[in-house]
Amino acid sequence: MKAFPGLVFIMFLFVSPVYALPYWVKPGVYIEYAATRYEPYIQYRLSQGDRPEWIQTSLMVYNYSGVLYILRTFNDTIVEFRLKKEGDYIRSNVQVTLYNVSISTTLPKDISPPVFWNESEVIETEVENSHYLGFEDWKWYRFHVKKVVISGEYLIRVKDYHVIKGNVDYGHTMLFDDPANPLNKGDSFSLYPISIKIQDARIDNERVLKGRYTQFYPPTKTVVTEAYALNITQPFGKGYNILSTLMGTLIYTFDASDGKLITTYNDGPDLWAVGILDTQFTDEYGQYKMEVEHEESCAGGLVLKSFKIAGENAEEEVSFNRPRSKAAYLFYTSLALLSLSLVLDIRRDDKRRR
Repeated sequence: MKAFPGLVFIMFLFVSPVYALPYWVKPGVYIEYAATRYEPYIQYRLSQGDRPEWIQTSLMVYNYSGVLYILRTFNDTIVEFRLKKEGDYIRSNVQVTLYNVSISTTLPKDISPPVFWNESEVIETEVENSHYLGFEDWKWYRFHVKKVVISGEYLIRVKDYHVIKGNVDYGHTMLFDDPANPLNKGDSFSLYPISIKIQDARIDNERVLKGRYTQFYPPTKTVVTEAYALNITQPFGKGYNILSTLMGTLIYTFDASDGKLITTYNDGPDLWAVGILDTQFTDEYGQYKMEVEHEESCAGGLVLKSFKIAGENAEEEVSFNRPRSKAAYLFYTSLALLSLSLVLDIRRDDKRRR
């Protein structure tokens, strides 16, 4: 069996470099996610008795200049990240683009809502006196806007992949799970504003996830956090309650071969760092396939749409329509070589005994 140690060494030669140089250390990475509108799903929901304003691709709580807003998006929700490694950190620029948006907030009557949208995009504005018990001296605002863009910047610390903004450590990035240092059950995930550990982390080597524009081949990895409670209030006076969550859970599905996030229904440290405090994403195409056509292997929520690595001369767009990743091919090739070596060694030993 003298060839066995050599083959093990060859396996590491093949497999290790794939994980030693993950995509985020490249000159630059562009990642685009989408939760898209899908008319058949809207018609289905209406036929079930839902009202149009209940059908959204995203529902967000956004903190702008200390004022909390609720954003309901009725057309596409697009979330883009541009990553670039800078020394011990990865700089991440995020842009969230929402189409056909209802923006609402409730404030004391002496405070005017600061504007973060382009006022030329406003379709309708409503202002009413609040009728909520104990907040009768407050005002309720609603703005119907064609398009809203939210942008921000933060750092990801390379040594532990934590999201850093100013002096705040929000916890592990939601954008990737490094295969060389993977997230596991019991690990800490987020630190601020809520502290949560991972409850489950499992690999799926069988299922192909189908999206509207792409297919994601195994292996995939789904990470589920512990349940948490959340209470968000407008930070003025008695503090009007914006959102209460008695039992929330963060769920992320990654490409297990290179670690990039494939889909999630919720937010995480990367969005918290730019003021998006809570989000629910719904890709209506995926929901239609699951709810109406009963296709379980569909990617829902916020779904990976485009992934590009910027080289020195051009951008390389990564294709999802392949049955195995490069890492998987190398891994299975090395296993095949190892198996072949073992068979040959066994045959040699048999000949010697004869």
